[in-house]
This record gives sequence, structure tokens and C-alpha cells, in this order.
Amino acid sequence: MPLCVSTTCCLFVGKAHIAYIPADNRIIGLSKFARIVDCFARRPQVQERLTHDVADFLNEELRPKGVAVILEAEHMCMNMRGAKAAGSTTQTSALRGAL
Repeated sequence: MPLCVSTTCCLFVGKAHIAYIPADNRIIGLSKFARIVDCFARRPQVQERLTHDVADFLNEELRPKGVAVILEAEHMCMNMRGAKAAGSTTQTSALRGAL
């Protein structure tokens, strides 16, 4: 289930896809993923850093066998200024451990 993502500084809106392989029975509930993504998205961010920040946080806190974070986002600067490429999305990914 993709999580909705929106930022306030460099305005982009999209979805976050998160996967992890638990280790040592360290798991979290689905709602925590949305909270984690939202927490990092509230900071001044670019999409690449947001992707890596979420992956690094999950990797450090859960110590899983592997973590994957993929963000698909539509950037408002692409829609409203410059290229005016409405509907175009950018995908970033961060993989840690076995993933």
C-alpha cells in the first residue's frame, strides 16, 4: 500500500513505497510508516534526501535484514514553471542491506 507524501518547501506530492525484511522480531505497525515519512517530509527536503533519510532511519531503528524505500512524486515546479510537464513524475529509491 503506497503512502501519500507531500512536502512544504520544495513542493512535491507523491507516494512512498516501503519494504523491509524484519530481523529479531523487530516490526512496526503500518501507521508508523506514514508517520515516519510525514515527519521527514515536514523538513525542508529534496526528494532524493527524503528517500535516503527514511531508509536510513528505518535501517538504524529496526536493524532489519534489508530496507527498500521508493518515492514517486510529481514536482509542482515542473507543472507550473519551466517545462510545464504536467503529470510527469520522478522516482527515487534507497536500498539497504539484503534489499
